Amino acid sequence: PNRWKLVGLETTDGSTLPDGAYAVGEGENENGQRNMIGRVTSTYHSPTLDRGIAMGLVLNGPDRMGEVLRFPGTDGKTYEARIVDPVFYDKEGEKQNV
Repeated sequence: PNRWKLVGLETTDGSTLPDGAYAVGEGENENGQRNMIGRVTSTYHSPTLDRGIAMGLVLNGPDRMGEVLRFPGTDGKTYEARIVDPVFYDKEGEKQNV
């Protein structure tokens, strides 16, 4: 039951998450490293939504909808993204019926 599951991610500031970035949780593991609770699997900038969107695997992901995660980047910046439904746009499929 405790595994990483697929979720959508939307950045809180409109930036784009780095591909492969890990989400950090509270505390440290037995090796003194920060606990990792997720990872970005694919990331893009959506001009339609005007923000960064991504897919990711997150520990108990669907149960954490709306939670904001932190993703430290290799550029020294920490990115924040909210866990959302993996369907970002037109969930009902209405655009195909125009």
